[in-house]
Order: sequence, then C-alpha cells, then structure tokens
Amino acid sequence: MNPTHLTEALDVLVPEILALAKAPGMNIALGIDDRVVWAKGYGHADLATGRPMTPETVGPTGSDAKPYTATAVLQLLDRGLIGLDDPINDHLGGLRVTNPHGEREITLRDLLTHRSGLGSDFAFSDRVPPIALGDLLKKILAEGRTDAYGGSVLPLWVTPVGAQYQYSNVGIGLIGYLVERLNPDGVSFSEWLQGNLFAPLGMGSTCFPPAQHPDYAPADLLDRRSTGYATLDGFQFRLPQIHAGLYPAGGALTTPSDHARFLLAIAGGGRLGGVSILTNATAEAMVSPQAGRGPDPDTTIGYVWNVFQYGTPSYHIGHGGEYMWGWNQVSRVWPERRIAVTASVNQWDLGDLGSSERPSHLAGRLMLNVVDAWVHGADPRPLRSEAAARSYLAGVIVGDRLTARLGITAAPTGFDVDAIIAASSVADGTPWDAAAFRSGIGDVAAADGTPAGMKRLVGQNLPAHHLALVQRQLGVPFLGNMVSGQ
Repeated sequence: MNPTHLTEALDVLVPEILALAKAPGMNIALGIDDRVVWAKGYGHADLATGRPMTPETVGPTGSDAKPYTATAVLQLLDRGLIGLDDPINDHLGGLRVTNPHGEREITLRDLLTHRSGLGSDFAFSDRVPPIALGDLLKKILAEGRTDAYGGSVLPLWVTPVGAQYQYSNVGIGLIGYLVERLNPDGVSFSEWLQGNLFAPLGMGSTCFPPAQHPDYAPADLLDRRSTGYATLDGFQFRLPQIHAGLYPAGGALTTPSDHARFLLAIAGGGRLGGVSILTNATAEAMVSPQAGRGPDPDTTIGYVWNVFQYGTPSYHIGHGGEYMWGWNQVSRVWPERRIAVTASVNQWDLGDLGSSERPSHLAGRLMLNVVDAWVHGADPRPLRSEAAARSYLAGVIVGDRLTARLGITAAPTGFDVDAIIAASSVADGTPWDAAAFRSGIGDVAAADGTPAGMKRLVGQNLPAHHLALVQRQLGVPFLGNMVSGQ
C-alpha cells in the first residue's frame, strides 16, 4: 500500500489534533509488512527549550508495554516452561496468590485475559524507584488492598476467578514475576526482554527497566525522552517523576519506530523478517478472542491484546497506555493486512476519571481514525481546509436549528443568511470561511429534513475521520449520533 495519501493527511490533521487536545507533541510510526515505512514527529518534545518532537524522541509506553510482558511469558510457554492452564501458584515459589471469592486456582490464562478476579489499581507507584518486584507483590497480597486513596476506593479482589474482565496491573505484575522466576537464563525480567525481544527485533531505542531512572535506564534513552506534561484546560504542569512499582505492567521506554517493529512481528505470526519471537500458533492465539467481552462492548480479549471485529474485514487489535503524569501511547494492528501504527504523546490530562473515552487518549484516537480510513481504502486527505470544515459544519448546525430541528420547512432566505453572517462574532484565531458557512446552511435547506438525511449530508462533505475532529473542535462531539437519530 502506498502511504503517501496517509502521510499527507496526517501532516494536515495532526497539528489540528494537537491544538484541539492541547498536547505539546506527538510522534508516529507506520509499519507495513516487514518494515517501518514512515515515521515523523509533530510539535514539541519539551516546551521550555523548544526541543522538537522527532521520530527518535523516546517516550514511556505506559500500559502499551503489557503486550511485551505477555510476549515474554508466551516465549516461556513455547519452551514448555509453563502452561496456559497451570495454576500460577505452582511456579511462584514462596509467593502464594489466592482469590478469596472462589476456590478455583488462578492460571496463566486468567492473568493474560484479565480474569483473575483482581481489581484495578494504579501500579503501586511512588516518587522513588520501587523495591524488588517479588517483594512488592508479597507486600500487596499480604495487605490485601489496592493503592488508590490507601485502598479505600478500589478493592484488591472484585470477582471469583474467571467471572469477568477486570483490568489489573497486579495481574500483569505477576506475569512479569513469572518471567523472572522461570526464564531458562536465570536473568531479570528486564534482561530477558532485552535479550529475547528487543535485541532480536532490532529495537535499539527500547528498554524495560525497573524504573525510568539513571540507576536503571540507559542515559541515551533518558536524554532522548520527551518531557511529559500534566494538563488541565489552560495549564500544562511538569510534575515530579513517578515510578510504577509494578513496572512489568507499563514501565518501558521506546520510540514509535521501535514499537512498530514489535507490532509487525505480532502481525506476522511471531516473525519479522528472519527473526522469530513466538511460534506461529502462539502468536495467532495471542491476537484471537480468548475470552468473552473485553474492556468495551465491541471488543473481545486475546492474550492482553484488545481484539476488535474478529472475523470481519475490519478485524484489528489494539492497546494503549498512559504513564503518570505526562505521557500516553496508542497502537493499532491489522494482522491480516500486516499494517501497524503507533504514536506517543507527551500529555496526561488530569481532568479524567479513567474511562475509555478519557481525554489523555484524545489525540491518539483522532490520529487512529485517519489511519483506519486509509487502511480501509479511503483517501484520508481532508476535503476541506480547517477553516472551511469548521465553518461548513457550523453552518449545518445553524441551518438545522432554524429548520429541521423545529420541524420548520421554510428555508432561511439569502437575506437571512447575509444578516447572520454580518451580525456574527468570530473569536480571534478561530478559523472562519463565510462561504463555507453559507454553503452549510444552504445544504440543510436542500436536504430532506430527517436525521438520516442530515447524516448523509454531513458524511458527503466531511468523511467520518475528519468529522470526528471537527465535531470536537466545535464542541459538539456527539453530533454524529444526533444526525443519525440514535
């Protein structure tokens, strides 16, 4: 596939996306088949110095590293060192994990599909580097509480084993500890990943240290790391470094180009070029539905991966992550098409409560919409400029409010529209195209006045991946549902 139209679209739309999300910068990499075909940075890696975001800028993955951890334990599965349905207590030595809500033992499969019964947590983070992983897990299990507000908000155990999906950093921390205990080389979790995943795949700008700290991470990668910003509307804070205690759940550092190589290996049945990181059967199982519903109604869960629309032409997998308090990363893979895209953004929006629509992932989600349109054969380049797109949709909304919304069939006259434009006030810096605004009002008058007609009208002028951005720019993110009558 020729990525030229996609990269041209991203060059236009990513700066708009960053401005909307109030994010300092984003770097992106696109992979096709066995290679990274394009990578670029937008905006700033550091606002104080003006350092630009480049393809070589390193970012924390947050939970987008969970597939690394899952791959590591599946490498041990391929070597016969652990089974998917082995009780994990058979492999944990002096550490014992018991779900108080039921008698069934927790298995590796339960951990990989977030069905151990463990609840959500914040990875038991601190402003100082963590204690040894095994010691921290023993402490957590002995105390029997999570970290949020001293354990007063989120319980450590929420359901019996296997009952339902429940995202858990503790569960992924246990997987990391299994890798540390069972790997045949007797090395640390970090060393196993370096020698058996990152080095073979040529991921020279990636590491998975116990802490993103000079005592643990290579100086070169820390020097190239973007500065993370915690944002609230009107504010961009640079907060003290936070270290994830359960670091196998999200403590890696990488570049999008490196991470895209990993994604392509997963899409390639565990192989990238002549390098194999998993057997084909294990890699395919990893990205296939393994247990019911995932984190959202339209997903299932593979081994850690979120699986979307399996068995259809739109089948893809994805993950994402945030690293406190200043970064987020998103990734999406179309395994059957051998296409992968990933992006790192140096922002964490403090105004969210952790929903799947959280503001911290807004920039990444809007970027993925553009790539998804291209993957499915559309030309993702916007049909209208920023000013024309915003003004046109504003005209559609105004036209709707003056007619169809109220059941009025008489269209505004040209004189009416001229008067609206003449009396309107447009804030400084707001893109404005009076002709496009006029066109939007006129198109509503020519439509059939139904929600379906409105949806067709908007879709013909603003394809879905562009509409999603423009809606939010105008503060009407649910316009699509409104015009479709949902």
